[in-house]
Amino acid sequence: MVRNTNTQRAILDLAESFLQDVGYNGFSYAHISAVLEVKNAAIHYHFPSKEELGCAVIKRYRDRFQLWVNNARVKDLSPEKKLDWFIGIYTNMRADNGKVCLVGSLEAEFNSIPTSLQEETKALNKELLVWLESTLAEGREAGVFRFNGDASGKAAVILSSVQGALQMARALGPRKFTAVIEQTKQDLLV
Repeated sequence: MVRNTNTQRAILDLAESFLQDVGYNGFSYAHISAVLEVKNAAIHYHFPSKEELGCAVIKRYRDRFQLWVNNARVKDLSPEKKLDWFIGIYTNMRADNGKVCLVGSLEAEFNSIPTSLQEETKALNKELLVWLESTLAEGREAGVFRFNGDASGKAAVILSSVQGALQMARALGPRKFTAVIEQTKQDLLV
């Protein structure tokens, strides 16, 4: 059975957008089929269940993140530029009509999403934190970052601040997001 990868990608793109905009519980296959102008059966053909679709979206995001962080252009950046690159991911979401990050959206609904999505969400969150922790430790060692405590704790503070800033900006506007980002950098840079 050969599946149309363009349709599959369009479904994944739209599901990711819905996840970032209205959350897992805020959309159905009917929403996707209406936008793509296809029958629900076409979506079920690629993703038999919404749970499988949600997991595929998260897995694709995890794969994309690993490609980004293992790209020589990112690996070879200074710690400050790596942090800017990382924060840029969230800035791009803000520029995309007030979307929140995938992890933040799923964390908000964590108790009401299927177990498999919970596991994928945890895995993605851990990958983001491990990378950020490593970058912070590298920056502190190089003398460009300063912070109290360990890099693991600071990584959690930064990630939760950036995720929270995206959510806050929905209600209070993009200036709040920018203010949180600027404050985060000021608190970190030597």
